[in-house]
Amino acid sequence: MEATFTAMNSTIKLKGMNQALQNYLMNDFTTFERKASRFISENELDFINNSPLHVPVFLEETIADLFERSMQLSRKVDYYVNPFLGDAMKSIGYTASYTTDYSPVFKDSTSRGFVNEPYELLAKQWMIKNEDFFLDFGGFGKGYTVDRAKEYLLKEGLTEAIVNAGGDLAVIGTQQVGIEHPVITGKDMMRFFLTDLSMATSGKNYRKWSNGNQTIHHIVNGQNGQVATNNVLQATAIARTTMEAETISKLFCIVPFEQAKKIVFKKFPYTAYIVYFHNHQVTVGGDTTLFEKLEVSS
Repeated sequence: MEATFTAMNSTIKLKGMNQALQNYLMNDFTTFERKASRFISENELDFINNSPLHVPVFLEETIADLFERSMQLSRKVDYYVNPFLGDAMKSIGYTASYTTDYSPVFKDSTSRGFVNEPYELLAKQWMIKNEDFFLDFGGFGKGYTVDRAKEYLLKEGLTEAIVNAGGDLAVIGTQQVGIEHPVITGKDMMRFFLTDLSMATSGKNYRKWSNGNQTIHHIVNGQNGQVATNNVLQATAIARTTMEAETISKLFCIVPFEQAKKIVFKKFPYTAYIVYFHNHQVTVGGDTTLFEKLEVSS
């Protein structure tokens, strides 16, 4: 059975499970969005973002787990991807859930990055904000929910399934997956088979808007808070978890390609990547044994 629904500003596709499991995961995705979206006021994330400095702040259980996993990955990529960029996102006009007719509102927010951790963790669910920041889990949230869905399905005994959140996906068993072409809408650039792995794609070609004569996209350099400006248009990563793949794909869109390769080789050796550059060249690298039966569209 297959099911399709919308959550977290993405089309979610579930394949290989019965109706009861589909309903469980649909509820899990939508509940997570209500808690962790920065576009929903007065939710659990909004409570943290509006809490004062230097006092203990409670983190709801799911937010605490997401935050812990996000920080583990942030440290691995030298904070080029991190969850503290909500103000930077607002400053570039990303103030509401994106649509194809998105009309940006540019807010007077500080466009700063982070090369350290502006908080103190008292316990897993308690923190103190030492500096002002606005959490945004846009770089981690879909991967987190996909990974959590896969963990649940494995506990339920499934041996063949796909959970796909707008191209950020996890497979159980061996499944064929595709990478959408960054220039030709509605066409896969490549297709191949994955076994018990995850894949994520990040790009500068979809979530974008204008500010005068300047075109702005949604991928921000976590160290300086500025819109990423390297020569990569789209990057796909294959890794053990969807959160890892999501982080790695964004890293390739932020820093120079050779620098990203070095970080990935050192911190994520069990990774393959497919990078599409602005000049329309494509590079495939990393551990290419992670995928099989590669088909390239003509």
